[in-house]
Amino acid sequence: MPPTRSRPVRRASPPASKPLRTQTDKRTGPSLRLAGRIKSYDVWGSLSTGGMGEVWLAQHAELAVPVVLKTVYVQDAESVADHYARLLSEARLAARLTSSHVVRVLDVGVHERPDGNTAVPFLVEEYVDGIDLDELLRRRLEASHRPFPLWLVASYMAQASEALHAAHQNGVVHRDVKPSNLFGHGAGQVKLGDFGVAVASDAPVTSFAGTPLYVAPEQVADGRVDRRADVFSLGATAFTLRYGLAPFKTPQQLLQSGKSARFPPARSPDEAYFQLVVRRMIERRPDDRYGTIAEPGQQFARLVRATRPELLSTRDGHGTFMAGTTRIQFEVGELADIETDALVSSADPSMRMRDGIADALRRRAGDAVEEEALRSGPKALGECLVTSAGQLRARGLIHAVSAWNEISCISRAVHRALLLAEAHGWQRLALPALGVDPGTVALEACIDAMVVTLRFHLSTGASRLREVRFVLVDEESRRRAVDVATAVLVGPEEVDTASIASPSQDSDATFAPRKSSGSPEIRW
Repeated sequence: MPPTRSRPVRRASPPASKPLRTQTDKRTGPSLRLAGRIKSYDVWGSLSTGGMGEVWLAQHAELAVPVVLKTVYVQDAESVADHYARLLSEARLAARLTSSHVVRVLDVGVHERPDGNTAVPFLVEEYVDGIDLDELLRRRLEASHRPFPLWLVASYMAQASEALHAAHQNGVVHRDVKPSNLFGHGAGQVKLGDFGVAVASDAPVTSFAGTPLYVAPEQVADGRVDRRADVFSLGATAFTLRYGLAPFKTPQQLLQSGKSARFPPARSPDEAYFQLVVRRMIERRPDDRYGTIAEPGQQFARLVRATRPELLSTRDGHGTFMAGTTRIQFEVGELADIETDALVSSADPSMRMRDGIADALRRRAGDAVEEEALRSGPKALGECLVTSAGQLRARGLIHAVSAWNEISCISRAVHRALLLAEAHGWQRLALPALGVDPGTVALEACIDAMVVTLRFHLSTGASRLREVRFVLVDEESRRRAVDVATAVLVGPEEVDTASIASPSQDSDATFAPRKSSGSPEIRW
């Protein structure tokens, strides 16, 4: 959320809002309570909390469109107008942008509490069903000690460049480009978000705002910024995503004159080209960098076309696919009967296992599994938790909070579940149709989100998964699921060949062997 010192703002009077109402969701039982109504949005549950405020998943009350609603912590009634003014400034700057790679701002306001307590400023944004690149990188390093492959970093940077170009062309400087403000979703798409410290390019700015290790030297020194500061930050982000750490270890090192970032030896012409582009982006002097973000964006786009591998998929005609070296199977059965390395449960945010698939797994596994899950406390939408599997024929159970009353966090939950499986070294995985029961997400939407996420995960390389089984309740559901999966994995024209091309394992970098504990180490 925007810091209080971010920039001078124009004060505005907070608008009125509808009163809060608490209610129980009858479709999912009394354990799941809606947070209430704010303006035209029904707030369904928490996504995350931070030092400045909370982030909630909500939906438009009439259109049932999912959105993200950010609320700001306020100390007293006098500070409400200040916080609202900052949110309004953020909203107006972001609302100028129409790029498909920018998280859209939809609304802003102040919620007046019916109990008379201090009002709450809020900002409403487009919901992106995925996880940010900072978390994705961290989980990937924990699982395999491999940062992102070159083609994927280039793809992310090309898309982020489009977003920043749209901002710069509309007179907006972001000032806080970093991996955690890039939100991955779908089959490798990314959106730039969090314009909380953004400024108009003609605004006088003399105070620092941004994140150390990613901000340009001049931004740290005296707060001066123009579009070239965003060029530096995106270059630092590219370095981090490719090599697993920021180009400068400390802000002091960043400010040392004559101190340049150390790149690992380039092991291919494509890698050398990537380093040439990034090196120019993170030059200390603004005049030595690219003048516009469009220039490196074009270079990254060329790299994507030259390096992106092809993950070929085949289908045998009976609901079984091969994607690279991973077998993907759709079958009818009881998830609790499956023998595999890990089972995925469709979890309630409370972690109670008393409904639907979770209840069937608890009855087979034993109540001790539910007790273990409950000890961790409630989970936010999209989160996953690993517990023991009890009497189930598996080594572990992944509890995925994937959906809630037609609102889908399926891609986010599945991505986390896959990365948790990789971190535990599990090669076989079995999943239900997450979000269908009790989340009431349409089966087709559920399977599409799950298979798109799985295909993207496999295409990035370094996966141990050899078997993924989707377990459906009946033959009609299986048939519909296979139709959706065919469109994702094979496309309109099915491939009929025994020759399967594995995704690139990105062998142009050497990494340290896995350790049993501690932070992952990367060796160049």
